[in-house]
Amino acid sequence: MNIVSKVAFFAARKGREKHLGERLLQLVPRSRAEPGNLRYEVLQDASDDGIWIVLEDWCSEVDFDAHMATPYVCSFLAEVPDLCDGDPDIRSYRKRSPQESGHQVLENRQ
Repeated sequence: MNIVSKVAFFAARKGREKHLGERLLQLVPRSRAEPGNLRYEVLQDASDDGIWIVLEDWCSEVDFDAHMATPYVCSFLAEVPDLCDGDPDIRSYRKRSPQESGHQVLENRQ
């Protein structure tokens, strides 16, 4: 399987940092329940409250495209001009490292 990895960068408008985060977090349960979703994580920059990142893994580009066309994602994207300073920067990546389970990684560090 060729996993499709996406990273979306969002920069909140001044004073909209909290609301942007709330809206991004509302996307998590529905996105994780979609066919083809393997991972959907929302991160906030540790030194800049206005920078938010969404990490996504999908089984295929078709699954990602279907996700982007859902009504709830389209609704969120319609709010982006009010929430963000500019458009989100959505990038595609190819995984190069082998997959490891979290338990193995933690066990190896003890």
